Amino acid sequence: MAENVTDGAKGTASDVYALDTGDTGAARLRLLDQVYGASTRHMLQEAGLGKGSRVLDLACGIGAVSCWLANEAGATGQVVAGDVNPDQLVVAKWHCAKCEHPAPIQYIETSAYATGLPSESFDIVHMRLLLCHLTEPEKVLNEVYRILRPGGALVCQDLHLSSLYCFPESPCYTRIVELCLEMGKRLGVNYNFGIRLPAAAAGAGFRSVEVRLDQPAYLTGQEKRLWEHTFAEVFPSMIRTGVASADELQDLLDGMRAVASDHSALIAQACLPGVIAVK
Repeated sequence: MAENVTDGAKGTASDVYALDTGDTGAARLRLLDQVYGASTRHMLQEAGLGKGSRVLDLACGIGAVSCWLANEAGATGQVVAGDVNPDQLVVAKWHCAKCEHPAPIQYIETSAYATGLPSESFDIVHMRLLLCHLTEPEKVLNEVYRILRPGGALVCQDLHLSSLYCFPESPCYTRIVELCLEMGKRLGVNYNFGIRLPAAAAGAGFRSVEVRLDQPAYLTGQEKRLWEHTFAEVFPSMIRTGVASADELQDLLDGMRAVASDHSALIAQACLPGVIAVK
């Protein structure tokens, strides 16, 4: 892990996490699920999710996917929602308590590197936007392989940040992506890990790896502002790591807000390459 850059950063497993957690980051995570949730749910159904499935939602965040999984798994299924951050689990429990779902949800505080869960104990493991925040993502894929039963499936989507763009082209978007990628290098993580995901899954031993891509685009609506809100959360980490000044970042944020308010400007959200990888 990179040194001298972690002061004040949030933790995911043993790594640094530049975004807000708990109730502070909940609104962004709800918006993220509005943008990417449809493709996530379709992939889980393709992977064989159904009544009686035993599923792990790893890095569950606020539990948006966990609740849906519990409904799909039914009364004979089981869902485990795991996150390394206890603040996330508090919000997930609160969120899921408002939902009606027949399957029980077990909440566990756990590291993605070493879950402590029994080998070959899950039919499906789901992860979304986890590996790009970790310094050793391949180690997590090996752990997931261990806890999946033979024939079980990993459903995973991760980030290709460089694919984010707007039209007409705006220099603020180009610059903010450059800054985020540089911050990732200084933190020892890769915000473009999504394009490596299929090969990494194959390298972990999965016998079948099917690839999916999701890149929603918007002219209007709150969904158009997802990455504006995301970048606003990472600005403190950018300043800490010396990537940019507060003045430059504020100018970039103002530019992003102007693009979002222009209903003739198209924003294509960052592509999430995904895999359905069968053990």
